[in-house]
Formats: sequence, structure tokens, C-alpha cells
Amino acid sequence: MIYKEKLQLFDQLLNDNQLTKIFLSAYTPDAFHAQVDYPEVMEKFYVFINSLKENKIDVIVVDKLRCYVPLQQNSGKMYGVMAGQLLKNICHQSNNTEVIFSRKDSKLKLQKELEAEVEKVRLDYLQQHPNLDAKYSLAYHHNPHYTHGALQIADYISFAVFQVFENQNRKWYDLVKPSIGKIQDICNKKYFTRSNPL
Repeated sequence: MIYKEKLQLFDQLLNDNQLTKIFLSAYTPDAFHAQVDYPEVMEKFYVFINSLKENKIDVIVVDKLRCYVPLQQNSGKMYGVMAGQLLKNICHQSNNTEVIFSRKDSKLKLQKELEAEVEKVRLDYLQQHPNLDAKYSLAYHHNPHYTHGALQIADYISFAVFQVFENQNRKWYDLVKPSIGKIQDICNKKYFTRSNPL
């Protein structure tokens, strides 16, 4: 559903007479990436994200330089562990959960290693909380960012939050703030919510 809505938005943007004046000829839906996107497109995409009322977006913030050395040296392991941290917060709240990793490669071994790291964190959490109902559907997917609407949403949300933490730039975050439920700053052990905003 999100993917279809996203394609409709991109089609509108790519046919917008004002925007096409600034687009490079190579600009395609594959190019929609927050770090390098046009500010005019970013504003419209953040408005689009806010229009998706049925979605809940939580964020985990990690300072790589403050992580354990093994995680610093192995980005796949780090992303798996952090995805597991995020999953801990929702594994008992939803009957159906999808974990979608933004990956361009298709190496099965790397995919399985990433999933194994997430599972370690998830299962350890469930072991520590035996009263939680662990009967739910969980699926892992590995896709390039442009093939899944939720991945591009995650990309833009991550960029907005990154700008606040790294550059004290709240412009993009303030645009999309209504769509963000919780931000967990792991290294500083802080939680930001709508009642305790970033």
C-alpha cells in the first residue's frame, strides 16, 4: 500500500512543471534519497509521510564511536543488534511484524548473519520477560531502498533526526515530527516521545 502511494507521489513530482525545471535529466524514483535530494522534493515527501496516519515510526539513535569495538568493526553486526533493539519495543505489541533491511547486495550469508543478530536480541528480551506473548508473525526482508516505500520513509526520517543530533538543524525534523512516536538515544540512555519531545 505504501509503495503504491509513494509511486503516485513520485509520479506527481516528476510531472510537476515547477520541479522539472530544477531536476537533472537522470532524476528518477531510484534517486529519491534524503541525503542528496532536492529541498523542494524533501518538503513534499515529509508532508506525504505525515499523511500516512496508520503508520507508527520509532527511531533508534546510535553513536557508532561509542559502541563496543566489535560493533564498530562490523557494521552488519551493529545494524543487526540495533534492529533487534528496535524490535524489542514492538515484538509484543503487534501480531504481524516485518523487518526490512535496506541492502543492495543479495548475499544470502550476509542476510542470515544480520537476521541472526536481530534474533539474538529479540530472544534474549523474551527470555527476560517470560510473561510477554511471543506468538506473532515475524518476517525478514532485504531490499534496495527504492523498492520499498517504507525504506524510503525510514531514510527521510533518519536524515531528519540525524540533522538534529549532528548539526542542530531542526528544519526537517520539525516538518515530520508529528509522524514520529518515540526516539531512543541508546548511547545517552534517553527517550524522546511526543510528551517529552526532542
